[in-house]
Amino acid sequence: MRPARLRESVPLAPYTTLGLGGPARYFVECNSADAAAAALAWAREQRLPVYILGGGSNVVFPDAGFPGLVLRVTIGGSEFRDTPVPEVHAGAGVEWDALVSGTVERGWTGIESLSGIPGSVGGTPIQNVGAYGQEIADTLVSVTCLDRVTLEGARCCGASV
Repeated sequence: MRPARLRESVPLAPYTTLGLGGPARYFVECNSADAAAAALAWAREQRLPVYILGGGSNVVFPDAGFPGLVLRVTIGGSEFRDTPVPEVHAGAGVEWDALVSGTVERGWTGIESLSGIPGSVGGTPIQNVGAYGQEIADTLVSVTCLDRVTLEGARCCGASV
């Protein structure tokens, strides 16, 4: 079934920090894991290549664009839990620097040196973001992922606190 928010011939330059790139043949913004799974299933049925896009940091699409589906992850929401060991839960589409700012405003430590790094929360563990002696691997506890083959969610353990 065709995804509800599917658009065609969408210029990609506005979705990248470098402002480069031609149109995506198909483009969809997914604000939930279910929407992403449905879009991936549709692309599989259509035999289309898929590019998963977050914040668009350091992404350059060719002027010719992308011949398949660009799936932009916009899963939002952040939750800051002031427990004995503070916890942060955030959607993959949340802007990374905004999340860091939220922890700094609360006086929490562990990722404050990672401020100013562009991108989204979803890309942070993949890139193992680090700066000034801090790495996300030092504080990350778990990640919930969508398996692109089975289209099911799975919780993956990360580094211990």
